[in-house]
Amino acid sequence: MLRPRCSQGFFSLVSGGLCLLFHEALALETVAIGQGGGLDWQGRGAAAVATLDAEYRAPADPDNPGGTPKLLVGNAPGGLIEFSSPDFPRGLLPKRLVECPQGSCAEANIADGALARGGTIQLPTYSSFSLQYKKPDLKEDLAELITSEPGGEEVAVELKNFDAFGQLLLLDLGARFGVSRLRFYPRNTVHKSPATPFQEDFLRSYELFINDGLNLTREGVQIWNQVVLERNNKNPVVDVVLDPPQYVQSVRLKSLTQFNWEIDEFEVYGKGFLPTALYLSNIFDAGGPATWVRLRWEEEVRGDPGLSQVQIRTRTGTDDSPFVFTRSLRGKPNAEEIPFSVDDPTQEMTRAEFESLPKIDAQGREWEPASVQDDLVNWSPFSTPFPASAANGPGSPILSPGPRRYLQFQVLFQSADPEAVRVLRSLSFDFLMPPLADELVGEIFPRQVEPSLSAPFVYVVRPVMKTFGLRGFDTVELSTPTKVESIDRLEVLDPRGQLVTRRDFAGLQDTALVDGFQIAAVAKDRLRVRFPLIREDGAQAKIWFHTSILTYSTNFSSSASLSAEPQATQAVTSGDAASLGEGDDADFSGTTVLSPQVQRGDLLARVELVPNPFTPNGDGVNDQVALRYSLLSLSLARPVDIRVHDLAGRLVRVLYAGSEANGRYEDKTWDGRDGQGRLVAPGIYLVRIEARGDATTDTQTRTISLTY
Repeated sequence: MLRPRCSQGFFSLVSGGLCLLFHEALALETVAIGQGGGLDWQGRGAAAVATLDAEYRAPADPDNPGGTPKLLVGNAPGGLIEFSSPDFPRGLLPKRLVECPQGSCAEANIADGALARGGTIQLPTYSSFSLQYKKPDLKEDLAELITSEPGGEEVAVELKNFDAFGQLLLLDLGARFGVSRLRFYPRNTVHKSPATPFQEDFLRSYELFINDGLNLTREGVQIWNQVVLERNNKNPVVDVVLDPPQYVQSVRLKSLTQFNWEIDEFEVYGKGFLPTALYLSNIFDAGGPATWVRLRWEEEVRGDPGLSQVQIRTRTGTDDSPFVFTRSLRGKPNAEEIPFSVDDPTQEMTRAEFESLPKIDAQGREWEPASVQDDLVNWSPFSTPFPASAANGPGSPILSPGPRRYLQFQVLFQSADPEAVRVLRSLSFDFLMPPLADELVGEIFPRQVEPSLSAPFVYVVRPVMKTFGLRGFDTVELSTPTKVESIDRLEVLDPRGQLVTRRDFAGLQDTALVDGFQIAAVAKDRLRVRFPLIREDGAQAKIWFHTSILTYSTNFSSSASLSAEPQATQAVTSGDAASLGEGDDADFSGTTVLSPQVQRGDLLARVELVPNPFTPNGDGVNDQVALRYSLLSLSLARPVDIRVHDLAGRLVRVLYAGSEANGRYEDKTWDGRDGQGRLVAPGIYLVRIEARGDATTDTQTRTISLTY
């Protein structure tokens, strides 16, 4: 066997004689937020990283759709988050609305704040030919209608001295709320205002509708739910109680009277926790490229746990803003949007320069602000949500790309009941700096095989090691569609593709650590192997193994680590890692394997009965028959039913009735007994297995001989 070498700390074992390699110990850093953490949810406090303000787009102004886009600073878009409360000190949760008797609490009026959340209030049916309003005044009066400000009782929206029948008032709250009461009234009623004695100009006939923001047509048009039809109202203060409270995002008031009316204030009162609320963390700056390792959180449930959820996502970046700021020539229709600085076109435009526009350049051209776009070059999109099962436990690996300098996370709270909520008590994440490598590139070959059949594969990890002080790796963990049937050998190659050292394995039980190589673990959906320490740029770590593919498309994701600190993992990115022989087209290199034949609709494959025949006579030899099968194209668990019948079709025994997903199953047995535990007579029996997918059902039957 070839022996590993020890030049420049590349390998850690011997080359003819003894070679020792010393490297600094790993130093995982942890950032903790909330209870027991150094930071609060708004980024205040001390931590191992710097923090930058969170930014998000301001709501679009419906009255100025082409206006200059703006970014707002803060962690709670729409202001729907509570950062601490008496019940949950230093906890993070959606705001809770407290019902006030007769709507007497101004702070509970959720209509106040709708415009800041991106909501709107409109009078779309109002005639522009009326002399009652000039357009700017109407906009201001509508805004005052839902704003609780001192002195506002002297201003109202007035529909007078013309036909007021059929006028519509539309209010969008800017978010969904649990609403218990709606109230509206003219001046000099709730708020006394002798200078404007219009208490009799109240709405005498009307319809009131609500929409929860989710009940929409296929085209996205609101489907309104009528809550009141009043044809003879005699109360100046209209107070509509929703019992039980209902989720509301929009309100529609329609006038059914021709007489004068006005509204001084339109109020909406909520109850319970908000059904949807978004938190956006500060941006965490490690000061240089870092491997973001694992995220954990502690949550507490109030109310029915089945009616609330928390979704946590991460994204990583290489610069300090996840946005791109653009400019365009003033006065030029359909002008090109340019993301570079006016003064230095080789640099991206900063937010400060964007907000200083318009500006005239050296050629006398005037530039104005254009769109603010997501930066999809320097920042990743937000990841898929972390698994809910990771809460209150060891957490879950951060799968956003790395190493990268910046990290941000978001939390989406959702609830289907005003009294159901999940509260984040704390959240923490680990990072490693410097990382294991600048990048780890992974590739698998072949990339197309027959389904369910054992196939040979090679998986390669190639490190990019350009930066000084990178740590390297000696462990690779690889996800697999089912338990691998064999790990045949491990190899290490130099940057030229020449073999440096290898080890062959006699089987999965060959787990001894020899010359730095080891089968460290094999599970039903992953394997973990050890190599001698790899720190050379362009080196290759190869895993040769056998497994079967069970779906049309299977991704073999992986991560690397150092055995000295197995928690300090770094994700391997899919790409062109090496030339792997004939048919390895670099343009199609990656970690995905296709099995197009799966599209035919088969759900079952490789159904086997072993041994056949079998002899359940109690002698300890072939007393049971094992049923082995593969499930295909079932990414989620679906019903599987296994039954034994005699040749007349009568049911003998139900061996299994449950739900299973993709995989190779070898855990079902039959001991020759019926459903009452009695041994059946010798003969031939039918074992029938049925798998039911979303669109198809697959059934296979095998015969089994039972003898004594």
